[in-house]
Amino acid sequence: MAASSSAPAPSSVENFDGFRLSAKLIAQTRRAGLKEPTPIQKVAIPLLLEGKDAEILAPTGTGKTASYLLPVLDFLERRKNAGALVIVPTRELARQVSEMGKTLAPSQELLPWAVYGGEQEGAPPTEDPRLIVATPGRLLDLLRSERLDATSCRFIVLDEGDRLMSGEFREEMLAIEALLPRERQTVLVSATGSPQTREAARSFLHKPVQIEPLEEERPQVRQAMIFVDQTRKPAVLEALLRKHPDRSAIVFVATRDDVHTLTRHLRKQKLNVAELHGKLGQPARNAAISAFSSGKASILVATDIAARGLDIGQVEQVINAAPPEQADTYLHRIGRTGRAGRKGWAVTLCAPEERRALRNIEASLGVKLKVLPTPEPLSRSR
Repeated sequence: MAASSSAPAPSSVENFDGFRLSAKLIAQTRRAGLKEPTPIQKVAIPLLLEGKDAEILAPTGTGKTASYLLPVLDFLERRKNAGALVIVPTRELARQVSEMGKTLAPSQELLPWAVYGGEQEGAPPTEDPRLIVATPGRLLDLLRSERLDATSCRFIVLDEGDRLMSGEFREEMLAIEALLPRERQTVLVSATGSPQTREAARSFLHKPVQIEPLEEERPQVRQAMIFVDQTRKPAVLEALLRKHPDRSAIVFVATRDDVHTLTRHLRKQKLNVAELHGKLGQPARNAAISAFSSGKASILVATDIAARGLDIGQVEQVINAAPPEQADTYLHRIGRTGRAGRKGWAVTLCAPEERRALRNIEASLGVKLKVLPTPEPLSRSR
């Protein structure tokens, strides 16, 4: 990947008519209820319509999905024999991107097909779908079995590229890249833009333009930590949640067992809690997201799946039950709060044996977390 260049300032367009999109696509944006483009869309859409490779760095909630889907659909409308791929790390994100693609598609021919394996995967919307939204493993199966013609894939999007380029998917992504045509347009979408991600994506991108959010779009998150022994964490968490009962909160934990244990504890304390982890069936997962989004449950206890592509609205605070191993994971977690110009809180509980992990996060991100005292109600009662 050659050195990236910075994108120009946002264009002055006031609605989607101002972009060089096809007439059918502009009409579809009106039907979909899209009005004024977001700042990231004002920068990204014109550049992608010019055929440039790009790295879009933007937090969730800034309109980044439409910023690449509209150019993808325009590309497919103008090049009748071409196909496009949107590669995502999770089935949740595959479904989410596919649903938006269905909303924006100007014709039946361009309806997306979400492929991620398992019983929930639907049939192709057409005999020869041209827009595929896929997870890496399932996509590799389709390419190797020649059910999908790799040579026609001329527009590639790597959504949540930081995770796709991590160790979890790295080998599959390299195998996919080897099967794709050299002549193509590629877009990397990421919330973090870490040096590790850029280095890992070198083979995918050619002279990418870097597109970043304006200052007012950046997350406004106040970050802090609380030092606490491992055995006292459940009580400290409860005290934090009771201190601000009007705040919606996501509590991130490491494993499915941690989700179960903490959820049981908080429910015993009469708190309204939903739980979310990767082994939940789809109906239970949908119910948890619905309960949290509607306010029926003000607290969501979750593994990192909740930070990756799920359509959850504004969250007022994020609590890390322990520091995550990676700085990118930390950024994705706290990125659930402080969105759209609103302020948010992120608190990390840190046991003595976890201090090194937290210091590594601080060093990687160049931040110093404020140290908070143990919540007052807990201090008085214990």
